[in-house]
Amino acid sequence: MNRSAITIALVLALATTAETATAQAAGQSAHAGVSDMAAPVAPGTQDATVTKRKPSSAPLAPLARRLAQHGVYLRANLIDQYADNTTGGVAQGHTNVGQFNFGADIDLARAMNITGGSFHVTVYRDYGHGLNHDVSGTFTKQQYIYKNEFNRLHLGLFAYEQKLLDNRLDIVVGRLGTTSYYAHLATNCQFQAGVHCGVPRLVNAEAGYSLLPSATWGGNVRYRPTPDTYVETGVYEVNPTTSSSNGMDFSIADATGITVPFELGWAKTNLATTRYPFELKFGGYVSTAPRTDPYYNVAGRSRGLYGGSARQVNGNRDGIYLMGDRVIWRPDPLRTENINLFGGIAQQLEQQEIMRQQIYGGFVWTGPFRHRPHDTVGFSASYFNLAPREVEYLRDARIKAGGSGTNNPHEFTFELNYGWQVARGIELMPNVQYIIHPDNSGIPKTPVLPKNMLVFGMNLKVNLGSVLGFVRPPANP
Repeated sequence: MNRSAITIALVLALATTAETATAQAAGQSAHAGVSDMAAPVAPGTQDATVTKRKPSSAPLAPLARRLAQHGVYLRANLIDQYADNTTGGVAQGHTNVGQFNFGADIDLARAMNITGGSFHVTVYRDYGHGLNHDVSGTFTKQQYIYKNEFNRLHLGLFAYEQKLLDNRLDIVVGRLGTTSYYAHLATNCQFQAGVHCGVPRLVNAEAGYSLLPSATWGGNVRYRPTPDTYVETGVYEVNPTTSSSNGMDFSIADATGITVPFELGWAKTNLATTRYPFELKFGGYVSTAPRTDPYYNVAGRSRGLYGGSARQVNGNRDGIYLMGDRVIWRPDPLRTENINLFGGIAQQLEQQEIMRQQIYGGFVWTGPFRHRPHDTVGFSASYFNLAPREVEYLRDARIKAGGSGTNNPHEFTFELNYGWQVARGIELMPNVQYIIHPDNSGIPKTPVLPKNMLVFGMNLKVNLGSVLGFVRPPANP
């Protein structure tokens, strides 16, 4: 694993107490294993609920409390992920990737007397490349944190938010990431593989969504007709040049279209009134940006056999999804122990894609041992259906490279992990992943027909805000 990340984690671990307080008051989130739902996170915040605690003795807690009195809430995270493919795939090997992000949420009611207004900003720094990018070649990702191929400091989230109608209407405009608002279940990020954190891999890659740190111009509107339901939609710029920039170019000259997502949600997340919290989300998207055909080149011939640039497809890209999670076991409302089941399906509605369908499910068990109330055990499984034209392209590219064989279009991924809460705000998660019938869409020019993969990983998450004593904004009413 990256030495600098390990050093930071060890220093922080030694600087903090290893004991975390048990959730005690009704109405507060037991743990991210229950769900982020009960304690919403400001837009752009990476991963995770931090359980409420007694007044902190962390080093910056006094400063953070003074800033919070003026409406300024700081946050910061470090995520480092190591993965080693021991067999199968295009090749065997290991990679290490990570991200540091730092940001602030400003309550403008306190800072500038603007009722219901707030401002959000986040700066990111990615490092490394993912295992699927350099080694395994799969469309599925063995490390979710690999967000940006260009490792540089990047201004991502930069947005104004306005709440109206007693907070039932929420409007956000600015530089946004679509994935912060749609197709997201907090429980899905208790894993290292990038198959459903924070959105399903199919939606992430093939829906025209922008993913932080590569934010684009956008506007988002959410309305709650009842306390337990919402309807949400928005308009987001599609701009493929954003990821290679530092995020400071606000021009739309290179925009190629727009994406319009929508989502309907039903959730009961108040732990004071709901013994078994749940979420149910149905959504979809239409994107007008052109995309490339997976099989044909501009001359209408097999790109795998004859090379050349991919033919452009100008029709709309669209799809739908359904997902949800539910706590099915919570023996004591005053403790963190619970088991949360989750699942979902995402379906593309057109043909020119790498994957046509994803179905996934699993569970997160929080507090598997009485003396480890915040540790987790997670298991997930995903099915991917490789699109026919992508199968044909990979077959032809393999023939041209001197190999033979056709990819099985039915791909399955599995992960089993243990989340060890080392100290306040520090989690170490060893994991094992197994991929059946892996594709090689990430590295198509190879004679290798990939065999089943066995991957070992280590996921380090350091919530620097929790470690240093930052104060989180109050939950929405």
